[in-house]
Amino acid sequence: MRIMLKNYFNTNQARVFTALILTGILSVAGGLTLVKDATGASANFSLERKNEVLKENIKPNRLPRPLANAVLRDLARRQGISIRQLQIVDYNQQTWRNGCLELPQADEICTEALVPGWRIVVSNGKENWVYHTNQTGSALRLNEKANENTLAPVQIPASELPPPLDRDIVFRQISSGGFAGRTYETVLLKDGRLIRVRIGDANDSERSVRRVSGQQVEQFVRSLKRSRFSKFRNLSYPAPSGAADYITYTLTSQEGTVQYNDISQNNLPKNLQTAVKAWNQIVASTQS
Repeated sequence: MRIMLKNYFNTNQARVFTALILTGILSVAGGLTLVKDATGASANFSLERKNEVLKENIKPNRLPRPLANAVLRDLARRQGISIRQLQIVDYNQQTWRNGCLELPQADEICTEALVPGWRIVVSNGKENWVYHTNQTGSALRLNEKANENTLAPVQIPASELPPPLDRDIVFRQISSGGFAGRTYETVLLKDGRLIRVRIGDANDSERSVRRVSGQQVEQFVRSLKRSRFSKFRNLSYPAPSGAADYITYTLTSQEGTVQYNDISQNNLPKNLQTAVKAWNQIVASTQS
């Protein structure tokens, strides 16, 4: 009897032990599955959130393609030229104060509702045109008066482009002309040094070295990006015909060169004016 009980307990214990082992294996496997599922869900959630953020970062202030095409088609039709001859050189979001996009025609009654939309500048390299539109391009108007005052850029010949910047230089301005007819070069280095020299000064007697903070350098770089300085790559905004004694400024970043003069500065695209203002503030900060 004892032998039978012993065998029973041994057999029963073996069964219990085996069951416990199997249960443990299933529990671990189940736990792994849950962990795997949870990890996968977490990864998917993070990826989805990341994509949402990326999309949101891309959308603001980007001109919609259908809107750009509508403006180009309208101008090509008006001028009787190919769309390929036109390019959008500047744009920014606007909220127009009435339904006529602030460009009423003669005897036209405009609604007083605010209309969100865009101000778009189109060029053929010789002449600029300014458009007011709503958000989709279903309503667009050519600003005839603005076209009379807008300065059209021309491409800077490759032979007249200054040399590219060294790796340690953030920005460079070359100014030439004026009554004195002298040429000065001012460069901003990554370490904050602002160095100004006169080209042709054999004794280097007019060299000046000043310094701005690293924070100012970073702010200036961000200003260049916000103003889309690279959009004006290798473009020149010339002085009016017959103008004399003006100063020409040649600005160069790591992404390209743009040229303008003191006479036509107020007629530059707004984004380019923003970049010029940011640079002038950097220079002025070292002279106070």
